[in-house]
Amino acid sequence: FEHLKRLTESRIQPHFMLAHIAQLETVERIIRRGAYMGPMILNYVAIGGGASGTHPADLIEFARRVPDGAVLTIETVMRNVAPFSAIAIALGMHVRCGIEDNLWSRKGERMTSVQQVEQMVRIANELHRDVASGPEAKAIYQIGEFYQSTDETLRKLGYAPNRQPGQRGVPRWEYA
Repeated sequence: FEHLKRLTESRIQPHFMLAHIAQLETVERIIRRGAYMGPMILNYVAIGGGASGTHPADLIEFARRVPDGAVLTIETVMRNVAPFSAIAIALGMHVRCGIEDNLWSRKGERMTSVQQVEQMVRIANELHRDVASGPEAKAIYQIGEFYQSTDETLRKLGYAPNRQPGQRGVPRWEYA
């Protein structure tokens, strides 16, 4: 909590790098406790070795569990980047690519970060998905945006409200 507190006090928006669904649940608890009030910007890390594996079903289940108001970017490594990114783009998610994640095109053929970005643009175009400009990406990622309360955060993310003392059943937002 201390690191998150320092970030938000300095008006630095966190980007949550999550390795599996249990960590998504942890972020929800942090929000429900009021330790973070702002957009939920997520990076799903599918690299194996303690993080999520590289099975497409795991990606789909994670995406299914992310609240509608969150922004989800997919990250994986090596030869998984193109197929996972194609799935993510087809489903309307965001992708990350570059030589930090992948050096290769075909076996033995190196790719630069620019070539990888160009590849993602081609995939997006083939799937009839728009590619965001710099200002559009800033708006999508809600850079610099913070909320005033836990309730506002939960509502904007699409989570149910926190249960009030003595309240029974599933809490629901009441609209006037």
